[in-house]
Amino acid sequence: MSIESRFNALRERINIRLYDSRDFMLRMLSRGSVLVALTTLVALVFYHGYELEAHQNRWIGYIVRGSLGYYLVKFLLELFYNFHPIQFLKNRKWESVLMLFLIVDILVINLTGFELLNQIGLLLKIPGLQESFLIVLQCYVLVIVGLEFGKVGELLPKSKLSPPTLLVLSFLVLIALGTGLLMLPEMTIAGNEGLDVLTALFTSISASCVTGLSTIDISGVLSVKGQFIVMLLMQLGGLNIISFAALFAILRGGFGMRQQNFMSENLGEDLKRSRSLISAIFRLTLFIEATGALLLGFLWRNEFDTLGTTIFYSMFHSISAFNNAGFSLFTDSLASTNVQWDFGVHWVIALLIVLGGIGFGTLTDVLRQQWIKQPVVRSWRGLRIGTKLGLVVSATLIVVGGVVFFFLDPGSENVGAHISHSFFQSITARTAGFNTISIGSLATPALLFLIFLMFIGGGSGSTAGGIKTSTFALVFMSASATIQGKKSINLYRTQIPWELMNRAFAIFLFSAVSILLGIFALTILEPSIDLLDLAFEEVSAFCTVGLSTGITAELGIGSKTVLMLSMLAGRVGTLTLAFALSGQRQQVNSFKYPKANIHVG
Repeated sequence: MSIESRFNALRERINIRLYDSRDFMLRMLSRGSVLVALTTLVALVFYHGYELEAHQNRWIGYIVRGSLGYYLVKFLLELFYNFHPIQFLKNRKWESVLMLFLIVDILVINLTGFELLNQIGLLLKIPGLQESFLIVLQCYVLVIVGLEFGKVGELLPKSKLSPPTLLVLSFLVLIALGTGLLMLPEMTIAGNEGLDVLTALFTSISASCVTGLSTIDISGVLSVKGQFIVMLLMQLGGLNIISFAALFAILRGGFGMRQQNFMSENLGEDLKRSRSLISAIFRLTLFIEATGALLLGFLWRNEFDTLGTTIFYSMFHSISAFNNAGFSLFTDSLASTNVQWDFGVHWVIALLIVLGGIGFGTLTDVLRQQWIKQPVVRSWRGLRIGTKLGLVVSATLIVVGGVVFFFLDPGSENVGAHISHSFFQSITARTAGFNTISIGSLATPALLFLIFLMFIGGGSGSTAGGIKTSTFALVFMSASATIQGKKSINLYRTQIPWELMNRAFAIFLFSAVSILLGIFALTILEPSIDLLDLAFEEVSAFCTVGLSTGITAELGIGSKTVLMLSMLAGRVGTLTLAFALSGQRQQVNSFKYPKANIHVG
């Protein structure tokens, strides 16, 4: 008998003996993991949110280490009880790598007693890294809990709730968690009290909806922990929390046909592209944000006292720019004196804004073309219609916006600086929210033009807001076709279906009406503030831009509530919100009524 045959026979005997206890053990392990995860998360919240005594910190350490031990034992038992261990490891390869790394790390520290990260923290003078092992353990826990969260991703398609409803609920949950965390005492620089409910809620909504409006100076009020929470909210909100659930489901090997169908409806992509697009989104995001952080870190290498501060500032602004959030750790954003004339920083951030704002579907479509191996014209022809439209409209708006803004704003006497500021504002106005000049000092024509750019926004399927470039293009082409007397709208040798045109008009109308209602409410609540400033603030909130003329902190509770509702509605989309509130999926009628003849115009 061969070695393989003997091994298989041994495995068979083990499986027979394990069969009776297998289901019970796996069920208990799953139930226990929920309790352990909740206990650990609560412990970490107390550890980072409150100033604890030494013995309390020790107990937190015991809980974190205990939870890791539990997950390690759970993983090994699941492997032991699995009838196909090799396939089990392949399906859960990321978790397997993590557990292997954890075992090696624990063995090295316990056998040698050498904590390398602790020494690095002391050398770089990074606050809090002296307790590096505990920090690493916390990261382990969060990743493992995230992998466990993949189980929720598997259950989402089985829910009776529609994708629009789940999307809205996911943002509400994220906002609630962010609000609670920002209210903790250690989230502010003072350290004795956190933000009040309204301020925390406004900041959480603004970060989760990647808007960037703020009633406080986050660089002067929030601690590093609070700023980290804002950064985390921007990342989760920008990429969509449901996409994270789907990603974890993929990592656990639980992304089946139900999940693909669910995500295709949520992402607005076809069934075949849903799974690949989810994976591509996160790979692209990590690569682009990491590259942006490295470039900013290089440009800021002499700006800050410690390497840790440089790394954090670089990561924060890279994530904020790519997710089109607009939050900055500088008091006056990029108009602060120390970065206002740093054009290298401006254009790195501008590039991140453009990449995050053109849409993930567009990015993946562009990257899959073989631009070097074949003629550019052929690669261009290989792009999808939506990709071509998005690229052309975005490029046109950037160029036209930069030129128009150059002439509308007097700007600096330095022509080169004026050109740079003009094009940067043209880019950032379409939902990014960074500013290199004082928005409040702009003349009325410039503010009106910025409102126009903010209303259009970025590309479909991106982190940007607004009605989206594709919607604007379809409405414009429809109006042009009507004027020319055309009965159909053709684009790149294809005919645009009227279902898309109707959807574009619905988005345009709902968005315009929502903004007008918001402005109307603000004029009632804030009669002493100029109408143009209120309109600018409302459009900025609804289109998730974050630019402001400086009136945000002056607004009352009612006005801030209007802005918060506008930010949420603008982030999830008016049609999505309407479907969610109705509790119904989009329906298609199988019958047609006779055509009506109504005089219009």
